[in-house]
Parts: sequence; structure tokens; C-alpha cells
Amino acid sequence: MPESLAVEPRQPTVLSDRHAVQLPGYDLWMNYIENVLIIPARLDVPKFADALAETLRMWPHAAGHLHKNGDRWEIVLSNAGIPIETTEEHAAQVAISNSWVLQENLRPFLPKRGSPNPFATPVATTTTDQTKMLLFKLTLAGSETAVGVSWHHTLGDAFVLERFMRKLSEQYQGRSSEDIPTPTFDKRAFPAPTGSLIERYAPLMPHLVETYSVSEVGKRYADLNADTTPVRFKISQEQLNKLKDKVAKALGQIDVVPTSQDVLTAYVVSVLNRCTGIPIKMITNAASYRHVPDVLPSPDVAGNAVYIVPTALSRAPLSMTGTAAEVRRSIQLSRSRSFVEEYMTAASALMLEAVNNHRAWVFVPRPEKLSVNSNSSINWQSAHFGYPGTTRFHTSGLNDHYMRVFPSNPESSNFTTSTVSSAESATSGSLDVFFSVSKAFAGQVSSLIQSELNGRDFPDNIPDV
Repeated sequence: MPESLAVEPRQPTVLSDRHAVQLPGYDLWMNYIENVLIIPARLDVPKFADALAETLRMWPHAAGHLHKNGDRWEIVLSNAGIPIETTEEHAAQVAISNSWVLQENLRPFLPKRGSPNPFATPVATTTTDQTKMLLFKLTLAGSETAVGVSWHHTLGDAFVLERFMRKLSEQYQGRSSEDIPTPTFDKRAFPAPTGSLIERYAPLMPHLVETYSVSEVGKRYADLNADTTPVRFKISQEQLNKLKDKVAKALGQIDVVPTSQDVLTAYVVSVLNRCTGIPIKMITNAASYRHVPDVLPSPDVAGNAVYIVPTALSRAPLSMTGTAAEVRRSIQLSRSRSFVEEYMTAASALMLEAVNNHRAWVFVPRPEKLSVNSNSSINWQSAHFGYPGTTRFHTSGLNDHYMRVFPSNPESSNFTTSTVSSAESATSGSLDVFFSVSKAFAGQVSSLIQSELNGRDFPDNIPDV
């Protein structure tokens, strides 16, 4: 039978002198980020709980609860116990049979929780398990532990969660973790936008303009993905460097230098263009403005510093080289302080309006659009609890024309790889890439990617189209 315990923040916390943390509109991502770490050993549950209590001293808002104060939102610092559910798996390993980062169903390894939107109406000053903002589940097998975490997105973005988990891992090991900065909690308050500003920026954020009832969102995504099939592949750092060099050589001396991620995005666009017959005209990138100078009070703020950067391609289809350059140019332009402040002024107001009206935004896929959300620069496996190089990270969630990228997991000797191609099995310094496409094209897309990545003359075998 599963057991549970509750862990409160060790006192005093970094916010002991405050009652609440204010949440601007741009923090109101009303969903959970849910991840699972596979540690190749049985963790000590009391030791884990003690490490969590100390970690919550730095992030005490995770032990709070959401509260609606008029038309504004805050996290009340109630120092409630964080639930840790534990269960025994009567096998040597937990039941995840491959190393792919993205898994179809991780629910057995995640804590039981309520809807991510119990906060759509004002809540009381006490909390229940259904309104917890942070929950854990430890699945203990003979020689592995699955650490499942549900982290409410209003606590912070992936950058914040990775730091929290890394701090928890360091505390468990009894290490000082001096390289992890203490988070700050003073949020940037963008001014109320003018009507003309909203009108000017609305075309850049259609997901915030056309919103849906909270109760409709699940069905809406299910309908949008009904006729799609996932595509996945691994690309080694060596392959990506060669592809990047190919693009750089073709571009010559210009004002932009595409990153590895830009080149990877452009390659996927090229594949879709060649296989579907529907050229990609628009690319969006989930990006961070956390380090744009003078926008936030501190880059270490525990909150969300995410915006969606659109790239409208100058023509379609555009060459792989041209696509990489235009993506980089649009991202560079979006890094200006003035753009970020105006964009987030509009976005924050639209997000607050949606949440206060029980509405949610949906990233509606289009056949001529590719949405990119890359975690290639986030080392989720750094929260290894004393097992560097062998800890695996998993998450879930995939949609049509929605590209996700992660550093690959190490392979386990328990996995069967005989049916996996070389492009799928290379993991050292490689990336896992995922997206979904129409079932009509999925087979052709997968075959083309595998044949090109496995080609002896890679990357010369890839046409610059």
C-alpha cells in the first residue's frame, strides 16, 4: 500500500518576513510541470524528506497556496506540508523500458493530485492535497528509485524547477551547493497596456487572443491530436556540429550566426517541407527573457520569464540555411529591452484577463507552422542524488507540429536496443527530438530522418531546401 508523509519548510525561510508573493499576470500558467527522475539506487526516504525541508527554506512559496485577491493573484506563504507519496515496486527496476526522455504515460510514477485549475476561483486560507502546489512520489524498486514531481507552473518556469531539483539533490548528498544562487521573489510589474499596444502585439500571441473555457482544454487538445503520430530521433553532438558547419559555410559572412538549436529546427522544417507538401511559413520558439538586461529585478527570480517568439519566414518553402538564419535574426530582435517590455505588457494583461474569466490558452497547431520548445540547454539529469552519468530524466506531452528537444539519457544495460537504428541509439552528448505529424506523413518523415542521419555522406546528403 502506498504511504505518505508531509514535509514543511525548515525555519526560518528566506521569506519569513513576508505574508505572500505577488503573481503578475505573466506568472499565471495554470498547469503543472510534471517530471520523473530515475535514480539507479534505492533512495533513503527520511534523508530525502530532510533534504526537501532544507530546500524549501530557499523556495518556501512552493509550500504555499494560490489566493485570488480581487482581480489579482498571490501565493500565500502558509508553510504547509509538501506530500511525499511512497510506493514499493517488487522488481529490480521501475517499469520504464527505454531511455527516451519523452514517455507516453508517466502517471504511475507521479503523485496523485487534483486538477491543475482548482485555483480558478478564490481558495480558502487552508490547503488540501488537491490544492498543493508541489507534490512528490517516490517509487522504490530493488535497485532504482523513480522520483516523480508535480510542480505548479506559477512557482516558476523550467529554469526555476531545475535549480530547485538540483538543490534538493545536493542537500540529499550533504553538499554545500554554493553554485546555486538564492532565489529572489520580487516580480516585475508591467504597466496596464493601451488598446493600441494590445492591437499591435495581438498577432504575435494568437494563443492568448483566442482562449477556451478551462473545461474544454483537454478535449480540445485530444481532438487536435486525434490523427497524429509521434516522430522521435536522436542526433549526436558531432552530427549537429557538422550540420551547423554546413549551414555556416552556406551562409558565409552575414549579420547572424545560427545556433545549434536554430540549425536543428531548420532541419526539421526542411524534412516537413519535403515530406508533407505543405511548406512551413511560421516558426515559434518558447524563449526566455530572464537574462535580457534591465527587464527583471534579478535573473534569479523564482517565476516565469517565458515568451513565445514568432518567425514569419520570408518565403515558403525557404532553404534550410535561410530558415536557420531567419530564426536567429528574429530571436535576436526579440532580445531588445523595448520589445520584451512591450510584448510582456500585452501578454501579462491578456493572461490575467483569461485566468480571471476561467479561460485557458491553447497552442493550436497549423500544418504550415512549427512550434519549438527546446530544453537542450537544461541539464535535468544534474539532479542525480549522487549518481552522475547514470540518472535518467523523463517527462511527457506531445502535440501536432510541436517540437521538443532534450539532452539524451544514458542508456541502461537493461534496455533492448537490437531493434533500434544507430541514429536512435547514440546517446553520448546527443539530443532527443520529438514532434507529432499527421499519420499520413509520419512514416515518410521518420524514414527520411533516419536515412539521412545514418548516411555515410552525412551531412552532404541533406539538400539545402
